[in-house]
Amino acid sequence: MKQGTALFTGLVLAILVLAPLLLIGAEAFQPQPSSSPGAVSALQSLGQDRYFWEAFGGTLRLAGLATLFAIPVGLGIALLMNYAPPPARRLWEPLVLVPFLMPPYLTAVAWSLLAGPMGLIQQNMHALGMPLESFLYSLSGMAAVMALHLSPLSYVLLRAALGNSDPALFKAARIHGAGAMRAFATAILPGILPAMAAAALLIFLASAEEFGVPAVLSSYTGIRVLSTTVEEAMNVWPVDLPRAAAVGLILSLLGFVAWALYRPLAKDNRGQVGRRESTPCWWSLTPILAFVLLATLLPIGAIIAVSLEKAITAGFHPANLTWRHYGHILSSGSSAFLALRTSILLSLSVAIGTMLLALLSATVVHRGGAGSRWIDLLATLPNAFPGVVLAVGLILFWNAPWNPLPLYGHLAILGVAYATVTFPYAFRHARTGLSQVPTVLEQAGRVHGASPFGVFWRIRVPLAWPLLIGGATVVFALSMRELVTSLLLQPPGVQVISTYVFNQFQQGNMGDGMAMSVIGVLSSALILGLARGTLQR
Repeated sequence: MKQGTALFTGLVLAILVLAPLLLIGAEAFQPQPSSSPGAVSALQSLGQDRYFWEAFGGTLRLAGLATLFAIPVGLGIALLMNYAPPPARRLWEPLVLVPFLMPPYLTAVAWSLLAGPMGLIQQNMHALGMPLESFLYSLSGMAAVMALHLSPLSYVLLRAALGNSDPALFKAARIHGAGAMRAFATAILPGILPAMAAAALLIFLASAEEFGVPAVLSSYTGIRVLSTTVEEAMNVWPVDLPRAAAVGLILSLLGFVAWALYRPLAKDNRGQVGRRESTPCWWSLTPILAFVLLATLLPIGAIIAVSLEKAITAGFHPANLTWRHYGHILSSGSSAFLALRTSILLSLSVAIGTMLLALLSATVVHRGGAGSRWIDLLATLPNAFPGVVLAVGLILFWNAPWNPLPLYGHLAILGVAYATVTFPYAFRHARTGLSQVPTVLEQAGRVHGASPFGVFWRIRVPLAWPLLIGGATVVFALSMRELVTSLLLQPPGVQVISTYVFNQFQQGNMGDGMAMSVIGVLSSALILGLARGTLQR
């Protein structure tokens, strides 16, 4: 029974994760379709490809700038929250984290609506709008948009490190005559340097892999990055699978280097935020409010405003307001309504199926024995690969002529893609939930005659239920916002929320796209709220 479960789980994960990744490596060593017979492989040809090196350099510069912006912002907010918290800190902390919950491509779209040509700022403050437009459509502007999305991640990691630091060291330095900055540099900074390095590597990795922000903004800037280069090889005729695989392999290796450096640093940062009682400081509201305004209020306000406008060029005033875009989205039979329905039903199905497989995988790993380490590795492997690379691997595997289940071109391929991308999160929740079940309860169940399945179903699952539901909601939310795999894998005539919003933005139909964004976010929030309400009963 145990061996059968482990074998089945390992086989499913090998098909879901390992096979597509192996095919990427194999395809990268194939010659490009336009090459002459006997030509070198696509991977070798990258050495002479100036467009590749331009994209490689653009990726490094963009990721480096995003890291340079995000770390000081995250550290500054963490220091304020820890040592000079604003009044009503519990209100401000969720607002600081909201930007990380928004899809990054949507943040880029929102700032295009604010600072782009004929944007809201251009219409109302032309003198400010022109410099902002020039900044937004530049390498620094793209990095700043990424930093707005990733600064909350930096804040969470550094806030935890500060919470775990010893405040007595800071007080001792102050007592012995050190100023506030010198006391921080000598007593606090050395202790949080590993967390700062870990946060920097994690943000660099996330920025290097990001597709949505460059896809929205790079067409105006002319800046090439590796993630959009992979997508171009797949979507521009003639399709060049070997080149896409080769560039994706380089992007993955870049991620592996950053990930390998991050792992030992992350072990020292457990993420436990120690609460420290401090006197509220009104002055700290200013920098925190500035970040919340730039990263949360302005982007969300722009999305809502444009979703209510008849014409974006006419400005935001009562005569230009309408509910027409929402009516179109919710009109039964419209392409927008079909995209909304497809996203919700598909994401719900993926959340249920992925959590069931994650529960099986976590059970095998929890029991230990032969194959448990292999399953643990496969379950977390997708985290090491960018979404655009996984999409290429899924195309190579599920569209292969020898595959008896050619899912490519069918809606099921999106479900497989979402499950592959989100599986590490589902597995982490399932494994944590099972690890919290006391062994003595399982032993008591066996002593009283329960079968292994009975112990699993009547003891483990009920006690792990909150984390299982939590994992399912995370999978649902991530599936609803997934962009790059949806763009590359969606079957003809099928759209989901992310591709609908992206396509409407590309076509200039801002009102319908932003209305879909609002409805999509509210739909996700409703599902998450229902799940939370179920857990609290």
